Amino acid sequence: MLGKLIKNEFKAVNRLMIPLHLGLIAVTIIGRFYLQFTVFNNPGRAVVMSDNIWFGLLNATLIVFYILALFAAALITGIYLEIIRFRKNLFTDEGYLMHTLPVTASAHIWSKLIVCLVWVIVDVILVVLSVFGLFVNMDILRALPEGLSLMFSSFPEAFGVSAGLGIPLYLLLILVDSVSGILVIYMCIAVGHSFNTHKILSSVGIYVGVTMINSILSMIFSAITGMVSYTSMSLTVAAESTVNGPAYFWMSWIFSLLLSLATGVISYLLANYFMTKKLNLE
Repeated sequence: MLGKLIKNEFKAVNRLMIPLHLGLIAVTIIGRFYLQFTVFNNPGRAVVMSDNIWFGLLNATLIVFYILALFAAALITGIYLEIIRFRKNLFTDEGYLMHTLPVTASAHIWSKLIVCLVWVIVDVILVVLSVFGLFVNMDILRALPEGLSLMFSSFPEAFGVSAGLGIPLYLLLILVDSVSGILVIYMCIAVGHSFNTHKILSSVGIYVGVTMINSILSMIFSAITGMVSYTSMSLTVAAESTVNGPAYFWMSWIFSLLLSLATGVISYLLANYFMTKKLNLE
C-alpha cells in the first residue's frame, strides 16, 4: 500500500513540480544563449556594449529574473512539499478522505517524506546544473581540473580529514539532516493541528521551540569542544584536537549526526502518535 501512496503522491505533486522545473530549465537555456552570443562569443563587443545604459539595464533585468527563478524553484519546492502538501492533504478537508484509507499514519508520513526528499534532491541538482550551465565557458572548463585538484588537496588542512572521506560523510550528514528537518515540520503540523484553535500558530510555535533547543545544544557542544581545543593547544598536546584537526572533525560530525538522528526519530514518533491517537480535523 505504501507503493500506491507514493505513486499517487508523485502524481499529485508532479502537476506543480514538473512545470516549475521545466520553467527553470527554459530560463537557463534562454540565459545561456543570451550570454553565448553577447559575451562568450565576442568579449570585445560585450565590453563596448557595457557602456550602453540600455544594455546594462537589460543585463540587470535578466540577472534579477534568473535569481528570482532560482529562488522560486527552491522555495516553492520546500514550502509546497514540506508544509502545504502535508497539511492540506492530511489535516484539511482532504484529510477526511485520506484517513479513511486502510493505511497507517506511518505510511502517510513515509509516502510524503520519500516524495518530498526525491524532489528536494532533484531541485538541488537542477539548481546547481542551471548555474553551472549558464556561466561555464571554455576558460572555466580549462581551469576546472586544477581548481578541483587544489580544493581536494587543501581539504585535509581545512577539515582535518581527506576529501575522499570527508565529502561522503558530509553528504551523508546533509541527507540525514534534510530528512530530520522534514520530519520536524511534519511533527509540528501534526501536534499543532491536535489543538482545537490556532492550529497554524501552534505549529509555528512548536517549530520555533524545536529550533531553539537544537541551537542551544549546538552552542553547548561548540563551547565544550572549544574549551577542549584551547586546553589541548595550551598544553601543546594532541595537535589534532584543534578546530581543524581530525579529532574535532569526528566530534563535530558524530554530534551533528546523532542530533539529527535523535531529532528525526523523536519527530517521526510524535507525528505518528498524534496522527494515530490525537487526530483532529475539525
